[in-house]
Amino acid sequence: MTEHPLYLGLDLSPEYTQLSYYKLDEGVPESICHSDSKDTYLLPNIMFYTDKYKDGTGAKDESGWSVGAVAAGKRFKEDGVVVDRIYQKTIINEDTEIYGTSYKAKDLLVKMLLLHIREFTKQFESYEIRRLVVTIADADIHIIKAVQELQGALHLSDEQFEITSHIDSGIYYIFNQPESLRNNSVVLFDFNSSGLDYYRFDITHNKSPEIVDVFHQNLKDRLTFSAFKKDDEELDEQFAAICQELLAETYVSSVFLTGIGFADNWLKESATILCQGRRVFVGQNIYTKGACYRAFGDRHSKVLDRYLIRSEYTVGFDIGISLNDDSKTFVPITRGGQEWFHTKGKLYIFPDESNQVELIYRNILTGDYDKEHIEIHGLPKRPPKTTKISLEAEFYSAEKGAVVIRDEGFGTMFPTTNKIYRKEFDLKWEK
Repeated sequence: MTEHPLYLGLDLSPEYTQLSYYKLDEGVPESICHSDSKDTYLLPNIMFYTDKYKDGTGAKDESGWSVGAVAAGKRFKEDGVVVDRIYQKTIINEDTEIYGTSYKAKDLLVKMLLLHIREFTKQFESYEIRRLVVTIADADIHIIKAVQELQGALHLSDEQFEITSHIDSGIYYIFNQPESLRNNSVVLFDFNSSGLDYYRFDITHNKSPEIVDVFHQNLKDRLTFSAFKKDDEELDEQFAAICQELLAETYVSSVFLTGIGFADNWLKESATILCQGRRVFVGQNIYTKGACYRAFGDRHSKVLDRYLIRSEYTVGFDIGISLNDDSKTFVPITRGGQEWFHTKGKLYIFPDESNQVELIYRNILTGDYDKEHIEIHGLPKRPPKTTKISLEAEFYSAEKGAVVIRDEGFGTMFPTTNKIYRKEFDLKWEK
């Protein structure tokens, strides 16, 4: 039996999930719809559970769960429990009770994503997920940790799974369109249920490295989905004023519009302003397709190989140690230049009798650095070079995190003390 290879891009937003797969025969991503919702790529983040499939032992049969449009339909036809606001509950870590059983929000989020994926993959007799890239609307630590558990649930390796931001997947989509669309700056308006966000991508050429600078403005105080819901003319007028103001700041080659706020046909005056010397594109599935391009990689990754993407999520410094040699050689723990939630690394050292480590934080563009001497206290006295220490960096944002220092012992001769030390850092990236 031939397995169908799948390269998937999944967009997780508060109200909806979107899923794309890479069409190997055509070389492009294709967004999917659930069978009960063929007119939209937006898969509702709702589940439904009925216990009518219980086997009498009290066990909850997985066949009692449904998701998306199927779940939305069953809620009016069958007795059961509607499970909604799953994304929001994950952020605030709120449990949900279903037929007397308490479920953690993160577990329900993972279950929901699995059901969305399985709804799509049930059409294949046999398949293999070669790579899955999940793009998220919010870099919230609770969402990230929950999505990370999806990797284990699908039995995917680190090479097969990645989390990225809407910014990054939007750039992946844009850079896989014709090059003429980015001769100058590129603008993306994202108008969702919480309001409007503006992103401008300025591309610096003829430098090393070449840089894509991302400028983000939260415009939710000026344009919200609910405030103008019944007055398309006023909505159009307000958005036109925003476009007039922002697009005058620099030369813009193309504008991309995404989000359910642009789903209806209300763009009139604002469309005239947007189209003045620019190409304009409207699409609900920009992020999921961008994630799918990233999942497949190959030539789609190469178009961005020479660029550093500098956004609010980008780690701007390398973290490492300095060796006590004549050249003060820098040895990295983690390298900067990536989004913080997939920047990781680990280093093992065998310190001398002083048990001292010199941490280096080095700006990836300027080479400027800060250093910090850490004395590891409380370790037992051991012969030189028989203490093994691990250094691992973890991030809470692009600029904040901690270096975690662990005593790993030295085999059976010198067992570990299980001591763990944390050195917090908070570094501003001078760009």
